Amino acid sequence: MKKTLNVNIGNMAFTIDEDAYYTLSGYYEDIRSRLYESDRREIMEDIENRTADLFRENLSFPSQVVTLGLVKRAIAIIGNASDFGEKKYDYAEQGHAADMRGFRVEGKLYRSRYDKMVGGVCAGLAEYFGIDTAIVRIIMFIALFLGSLGFWVYIVLWIIVPLEPAEITDGRRGYKSRR
Repeated sequence: MKKTLNVNIGNMAFTIDEDAYYTLSGYYEDIRSRLYESDRREIMEDIENRTADLFRENLSFPSQVVTLGLVKRAIAIIGNASDFGEKKYDYAEQGHAADMRGFRVEGKLYRSRYDKMVGGVCAGLAEYFGIDTAIVRIIMFIALFLGSLGFWVYIVLWIIVPLEPAEITDGRRGYKSRR
């Protein structure tokens, strides 16, 4: 079961699933960071209007949910954020999310909400220790085959480590980014 959100894009109301929302928000923030302040508002309005038009064209009825696939198609049509130039501002330093993932409270262990294969334990440990997720996954995979202890450690961590709160992942509350 996925969460959905009601959003207003280009003055049109949409129901969007949570993954699609965070991807689209990250995309918009990335574009914003590449625009000069004098042009930012007008260009962002144009991009939002184009996004809304693309969503309306691809939804068969108004109550249909905007999915991650539809957001990715819209981004492919509009263009990557890097097509808008180099970054001029770093929103992450100002407490905004340039990338909605990767924000956490320093010193607190959480299971990752987005970078997960099973329960988000490996990604959470990687964020906590500041290392690559692939390394933690390889270590966990080896531990799984060396004995059943690795399996039980993963299950226990999955149960006791809390899921990363949405307030942290959306970056709106000024949490520090992973370094």
